[in-house]
Amino acid sequence: MTLSARLRFIVHAPPASQGSMTAVYNRRLKVARVRHSNAPALSKWRTLVAARARLVKATQWEGPIGIRISFGIAAPIDTRHGYPKSPDLDKLVRGVLDALTGVCYVDDSQVVKIEAEKIWNSDTIIEVWRIEKQRPNDPTAQATFWKEDA
Repeated sequence: MTLSARLRFIVHAPPASQGSMTAVYNRRLKVARVRHSNAPALSKWRTLVAARARLVKATQWEGPIGIRISFGIAAPIDTRHGYPKSPDLDKLVRGVLDALTGVCYVDDSQVVKIEAEKIWNSDTIIEVWRIEKQRPNDPTAQATFWKEDA
């Protein structure tokens, strides 16, 4: 895969996870509403990520996209685990993918490669790049299967 364009930017804020959905029923209006359990922080985080992407002149790309994210998580007082345990990495990734929809790409279904990690740091680093389209009969487009060590 050849990289045809790349953006890199840093978000100077603690990341917010996508969280779970929560249903809230209004008895007076007799209407149910579904929202993210982490809605206020998530909304602020998404806005900040999108704003940082726009600062580096992000435009909506078409075609396949790759993304690499290093989430900066504040180190706790007790670091006996040796790694950042929460929030869940997949929920952090979903928040960033949704934030960049309409900024770096038309829809997050275009993302075909994701590299993500949680590190003890104060900043989150995000890289987004375009990937050349794969040809169906191209042997390099085939999936890689990992084999356990013998």
